[in-house]
Amino acid sequence: MVVRGFFGGTFDPIHDGHTQALTALTQCIAVDQWHLLPAAVPPHRAQPAASAQHRLAMVDIVCQQHAGWIADDWELQQQGPSYTANTLQQRRQQFPQDALLFVIGMDSLLSLDSWYNWQQLTELAHLVVLPRPGYSIRTMSATIEAFVTAHRCQANDLQRSRHGGVWLADIPQFDVSATAIRKQLAQRQFANLPLQAGVIDYIRQQQLYQNL
Repeated sequence: MVVRGFFGGTFDPIHDGHTQALTALTQCIAVDQWHLLPAAVPPHRAQPAASAQHRLAMVDIVCQQHAGWIADDWELQQQGPSYTANTLQQRRQQFPQDALLFVIGMDSLLSLDSWYNWQQLTELAHLVVLPRPGYSIRTMSATIEAFVTAHRCQANDLQRSRHGGVWLADIPQFDVSATAIRKQLAQRQFANLPLQAGVIDYIRQQQLYQNL
């Protein structure tokens, strides 16, 4: 069975926290292809500082360095907020026989019941939950706890079925702040940034994040 992973975010900009997390996940689970999905209009956070075109270009620069990673512009082509349920519904139709994994952070899991059609997500894909600094499974609401208990699985279960599981990934926490990165870039400070060299070059060439 083909296993496809989907990793969404604003990627404003894409940084080492993103790439390190995906690399760590790939060491735990055999994923044939990772789709990195820049969000067009994220419904749960402030709007991106860089345009969709620039964010996709930076994601593509990173993906070119990793076999099996692709910059996926599907959400950028849609109108309105980037709802995960809609994205996964389309991908389930596109890849009906594949196992689909959708990556979220522990912070997102704790507020999952505020998402659009959130209970439909495991009918379309497995959820892979990344640990995040400052967020603990012990603070789950009763609603989320019941949901996780009903769907919780292990890493090797993700390749045996097409959807239905929630895996709490046992990987290190990568504490990288995109907000801090943008502040440093606004001051034209490029040293010691947790960004790939090609992304830094692109930001310099396009003069991004100067007017924050």
